[in-house]
Order: sequence, then C-alpha cells, then structure tokens
Amino acid sequence: MSGIQLVYLSSAFYQDFSAPQYSEIEQKQNRPYVQVCVTINGVVWAIPLRSNINHEHVLWTDQTNKCGLDFSKAVVIEKPEYFDGTNTPWIRENEFQELKGKEFVISTKMEKYIDKYKKARRKQHIPRNIRLCQYSTLQYFEHYL
Repeated sequence: MSGIQLVYLSSAFYQDFSAPQYSEIEQKQNRPYVQVCVTINGVVWAIPLRSNINHEHVLWTDQTNKCGLDFSKAVVIEKPEYFDGTNTPWIRENEFQELKGKEFVISTKMEKYIDKYKKARRKQHIPRNIRLCQYSTLQYFEHYL
C-alpha cells in the first residue's frame, strides 16, 4: 500500500475503543479517516479529517473553514479489521487537492506531533503540556511511541 487512502473505521474499532474510556477518540462512525500508508515507528496511523479545528496540530485542507487533518486525534490501526471495506469515503474536491501528493508532508508532521507529545509527557508541570496530553488520542497508544 502506498499513498493516501481514505477509509472509514469499522464497528470493531469503535467497539474496542469506545467512550468513556477512550473519550478523546472521535466516535463518529460515518467520519472518514485519512490513512497515510507510511510506517511511523512500525505503526499504521489513521488521522481524521475534521472541521472547526482550533489548535496548531493540523495539516490544513481548508484553513478558511478550519478544516484539515487533526494529528491530535490520530489512532493506531492495530488490526486489518479496523478498516471498514464496505463504504467508500468522499471528501470535498478542494480538500482532496490539498492532500494529493502530500504523503511525505503528512508523515513528517505526524512524526513531529509524536515527538512533541513525548516531550510534553516528560514535562507535565507546564500547563500547555498538560492540555496537549489530556486532549490527545496518543495517550491511548503510548506503547507504540
């Protein structure tokens, strides 16, 4: 697999990662996740497309409308059955064009976000680090970092 693949996550994923235990994971089963087919620390990550993003951990696909890839809500795809192969996601053309050919940029930004998260975990006395860690889905996947 190479390139960017638009996927939905399966009901098996949402059963294994349901709220309230995993409250920072997006629980919208009809929301497409963009999965960059690159290896980061030997792990496959699904990064959600979101709107109304109000932080810096994003690759903008439509900055005017605050839409983009939200690295703070990325999840690890531990099993192939976590992908829903029965539905094909659709995104707006302008957002697709912003993602097209950006595999390297996306993986690099995800790696930087992981590094930032790990540094924040080591310095929990700083309020912004507490917030970063509290609202990040990486807290559920630390054993992959």
